[in-house]
Amino acid sequence: MRFVPPASKFHLLSREHSARISCVWYDFAMMPSHVYDSPRLEPVHAATPPLGLVSSMARFTVAATEAPAHAKQIFHDEGVIVLKQALPSAVCRATHDYLSAALDETADLFARYGIAIGAPDSGARVARLLDDPTKVPPADRHVLLGHFPLPVRLSEALWQIPLTLAEQPLLRALIGATKLFVHMPPTARFVLPGNVKAAVPAHQDVTYNKHLGPFCVVWVPLVHIDRACGGMAVYPRTQGRGELFAGDKVAPADGWIPGVEVAGLERVELYPLAPGDIVVMGNETVHASMANLSPRTRLSVDFRFFGDNSRSSKHYLDLAERRVVAPSA
Repeated sequence: MRFVPPASKFHLLSREHSARISCVWYDFAMMPSHVYDSPRLEPVHAATPPLGLVSSMARFTVAATEAPAHAKQIFHDEGVIVLKQALPSAVCRATHDYLSAALDETADLFARYGIAIGAPDSGARVARLLDDPTKVPPADRHVLLGHFPLPVRLSEALWQIPLTLAEQPLLRALIGATKLFVHMPPTARFVLPGNVKAAVPAHQDVTYNKHLGPFCVVWVPLVHIDRACGGMAVYPRTQGRGELFAGDKVAPADGWIPGVEVAGLERVELYPLAPGDIVVMGNETVHASMANLSPRTRLSVDFRFFGDNSRSSKHYLDLAERRVVAPSA
């Protein structure tokens, strides 16, 4: 069946950076039908495609209004689910605008290396600069790779998304919890056009988050994601295989742990996606970020949710009490 989200009038940003950050707010009812047409949104599971093939995300894409029991079954089988229009436009717009302004504030850092954020070749120039790790101090390199600085990520401006999702029953159903918590701080990223250094190799989030018990990852694109803009590739049915990475845990200069072996695994590229859509993955589901080959900047934020049936040894946000909890002494 065709999924058409409720019509929501978004505004076209008039700020100077609106031309380079692809967050043109759509009237979804007027979007091309291919964006939401899908032959597999019925509550019937398709057979798993042959291993190694790039296939469609349609078999694990559902409307946010889908019955929790059906969504939970898909998540259990696939280790990933795409929820269409799970977030209201106002929440997405506010988060996008906050991160856009934060990106503008990094302009001086980029300028120190002769790079203008809004330039068409900004991402390619960053990638060339980062080819030599000795040229850039670690703190600058972290931002140039597309990570927002820690003060940006610690802001309560990023609480709106998890607080909104906590009001819905689905995440609690997926992880079998009665209360929800979120690791603090979340991850917020920007990927400039052509910055191949910002691509994260195939990994499982469990490798990066040893302080957490069982959890799920919620990835939230804040711009329209098509194949050119990239986004994420996921390897379904890898949840439950345990941690696959067995190499050196010390991350290389780019900050990423070396990628896990994905030969023979089915690969699914997650597009098209629009602001309001979310991707939920298990902590062992293998995924990787894709190159941004568009002329637009990609903005996203991701959260690690866990329940009262899990644990954390680091700071987390108690969504019911709306307060950050420090780790126990």
